[in-house]
Formats: sequence, C-alpha cells, structure tokens
Amino acid sequence: VLGCDQDPNSTAKNGDESFKVPSEGTTTALRSDLGPILDLLRSGPTGAARIRLRKILDQNPTDGQAAFLYGLSLHQEKRYSEARVYFDQALWHAPQYATTHHFLGWCLFYEGELELANASFTRHSKLVEGEGDDHFALGLIALEQNDLSAAQTSFDIALQCFEATSGGNAREQGKTLARLGELAEVQGNLDLAAERLSQATKLFPDHYEAWHRLAAIERRRGNSDAASRATEQEATARSRVGRPQGFPE
Repeated sequence: VLGCDQDPNSTAKNGDESFKVPSEGTTTALRSDLGPILDLLRSGPTGAARIRLRKILDQNPTDGQAAFLYGLSLHQEKRYSEARVYFDQALWHAPQYATTHHFLGWCLFYEGELELANASFTRHSKLVEGEGDDHFALGLIALEQNDLSAAQTSFDIALQCFEATSGGNAREQGKTLARLGELAEVQGNLDLAAERLSQATKLFPDHYEAWHRLAAIERRRGNSDAASRATEQEATARSRVGRPQGFPE
C-alpha cells in the first residue's frame, strides 16, 4: 500500500508500513491527473505536492481524492491528527476510493485508537482482497492488544498474500517473518523464533531490528558465535539505512 516507509511509533518500526499503491479491485482508482502529485509525494519533500493540492482543493473543496493526497502528505510527516481530518473529508466526498481506509487505519493506529484502526484495516481488506499490508497491520494491532492467536493468524495471512504477489515481495515477507519470530519468542519457542528471524534477515537484510532480536535469542540459546555474527550484521544494516546504534527509534 502507498504509505510512509519509516514508522516511528508503537509496534510499527523499521519499515513496517510500505510505500506502494494497492490494487484497487472494483473500487475507484486514483485519477490520472493526480498521478504526478502522487509521484511528488513518493519522491520525498511534500511541500511542492501540497501547494498543487491546495490549489485543487481551493477550486473544488469536494475533491475527495485530492483531500486524500493532502492527508497523505501530512501522514508522511507523522502529523496524524491533521491527516485524519483530510482522510475523513476524502471518505465523505470520495467513498469509493478504498485506499483512504488503509491510511486512516495507520493514523488511528499511531494515535493508539486500536479498535477504530482495526475497523479501518478490516474494511479495506474486504474492499481490496489479498492486500497483505492490511493483514500485517491487523497483526500489529493484535500484538498491541496481546492477542497472540489473532496476531498469528493475521501475520500468516499477510505472509501468504506477500508470497502470492508478483516478485514475491521479499521485503514484506521478511518483515512479516520477523514478527512471526517475535511471536515465537513470546511463546517461548526460541528455536522457531531463531529460524523465522534467520529467514527474515535473508529476505530483508536491512531489517536491523530483526538482526538485533536474532542476536539476543542466539545468546539465550547459548550460541555466542551466532549472536556475535548477528550483532555485526545489525551494525552493518544500521549503517546501510542510516540508523546508527543508539539512534532514537
């Protein structure tokens, strides 16, 4: 799903949210005239995109898709309360544009409104079937609520969705396996946790948090050499993504 690549809050970190436009299914797709503005949002700074969107909204305050993109620009800056206002406008004026539900879900998640977030992701998952990011988000919510069974189910479905997509989505598979490894650790199965985290880091080598967790688990399992290797890989991954040790998460 189109979104922010780095997540600062709560359980969602280190790229738990991806940046791609979901398949729209039978719902309305983004208008072609807004495509260049979406490209601006993807490229980084949001100012130029917001200037263009502001002009569109001044001329047509009921343009729901433009309101969605304006909200998305705020969402990328982690201004979730402000983004929600525009997402609500988008849903009011363009109810067939399903993607809004997904990003409203992330805003609600980051603001700690887990039940409402769950409803938004569930709604999007019914409108756009096979979207792994929805089920991944539902897994994160279940983790926050300490519902390990629901988290397991959601992450399993997410992994199946990612595996079924063209190209296999190695990064998304990796982040999901990392969460499944976290679940196995919480459930006391360190062998399974290490296996899943090893798979995760092979698919997503930049996932420094997975390397960190793997190192800790290998220490608990008495595998000091494996723990040292994982710690070295964590440092390398942090260097690659510009997140040095001690960087505030």
